[in-house]
Amino acid sequence: MEKLGVGFVGTGWIVNTHHVRAWRGIRGSDIVAICDIDEARAKRTAALCRELDVGKPKIYTDAARMAADAAVNAIWVTVPNFARVPVVKAITEECTQGKSDIVGLVCEKPLGRNVKEAEELLNMVEKAGLLHGYLENQVFMPWIVKSRDILWTKGAASAGRPYLVRCSEEHGGPHEAWFWDGARQGGGAV
Repeated sequence: MEKLGVGFVGTGWIVNTHHVRAWRGIRGSDIVAICDIDEARAKRTAALCRELDVGKPKIYTDAARMAADAAVNAIWVTVPNFARVPVVKAITEECTQGKSDIVGLVCEKPLGRNVKEAEELLNMVEKAGLLHGYLENQVFMPWIVKSRDILWTKGAASAGRPYLVRCSEEHGGPHEAWFWDGARQGGGAV
């Protein structure tokens, strides 16, 4: 494999505002496929990929069909929370049935709407023998790392091991209407 061919499933705000634009800084890979149940949205994201010179992706409306594309080596799952498990199931079934040769799958946060869904997703990916990753963009942010260091070096030294830490952050989202539906997004942002 000369370059890693990556396919995206889901073309929401996070993909077009961050993932595709960040791909300009990633060497040795191209975005080769875009999948969304809304073909027009997939085409817009593919056009952005071409404009930014990060790939010339094929368009798909079915994640399983995209997973079967030999040019796709890894898949980024960026669909809404309520769609994660069925999409990952479709992809991993292609792998376990020998219809896909992808080597890895990465999932946008959260892994599921609850612990049960997160465990189900992880089990499917591991059963398919895929390398896997989790797109949690906050864990290694400098202010998070510094806060954790302060908590453990200063707070724990005087008060003992912490069992609960609360913090808050505000941003301009959510950016899609589905996020306001507790059942579809999982009950609230953590």
